[in-house]
Amino acid sequence: MHELSSIQCVNCGTTLALSLVDASGVFCPVCHLFNDFSEPVFDLVLTADALEAQLGTVIAQARASGLPLDEIIRVLRDELEFAAELASDGRHLHVQIIDLGPLEARAMERPLRDRSGMLRGRAVGG
Repeated sequence: MHELSSIQCVNCGTTLALSLVDASGVFCPVCHLFNDFSEPVFDLVLTADALEAQLGTVIAQARASGLPLDEIIRVLRDELEFAAELASDGRHLHVQIIDLGPLEARAMERPLRDRSGMLRGRAVGG
């Protein structure tokens, strides 16, 4: 059982009224998640690096389970929108992913014909 001095929703962080809490848990009035108090709560301070690693693990598990990448992106976008709206009271936000086209990783290399010209001027086997 949790300490009842300060109870917050595990999803959105809303402080929950102690009068609404019973032995099994309480529904959050903001996000409507049932906070189940029979489950252990982790008092872990999460760093940005740890969050990134956990998200990477969840995405890898979703891909390994055959979940399409479009569906993974949709779920992540929905969660980002929800978190952004919670951080910005009174705002409705939309997370957008913009396709900037193909990545030009080899833009700095010279074309092959330029390199072959350099090789022709060198003595071979001399």
